[in-house]
Amino acid sequence: MMRKFLITIISLFMISCNAQKRKKKSMALHPENLSIGMTRKEVITAMGEHIPLKIIGAKTYPNGTVEVGEYSDKKLIFGQGIVQERYYLYFLNNSLVQWGRPQDWQQEADRVYEVRMR
Repeated sequence: MMRKFLITIISLFMISCNAQKRKKKSMALHPENLSIGMTRKEVITAMGEHIPLKIIGAKTYPNGTVEVGEYSDKKLIFGQGIVQERYYLYFLNNSLVQWGRPQDWQQEADRVYEVRMR
């Protein structure tokens, strides 16, 4: 009888802990939720409203306005400590056309340069 009671209590505790984990919203950035063509408002919702989108640059061209946004956050990575996580987002006329980490774009620019030199 006591054993059944103990098993029931432990089961209920585990179920309630699991339910609480699902309710908590992750405080990390979520670039995996982004899609080309999203509006700025959709991007803010997808990335997580807990971290603000900073517009760090803008320029007007004949076909529209380009705005550069930045998401910046710190996260803990095992073996590396606290690491800065940064994403740049390019909007053309309020529509997402490109995003990525700054170091990713430099690698791509280097590859393009190498191809052009051949």
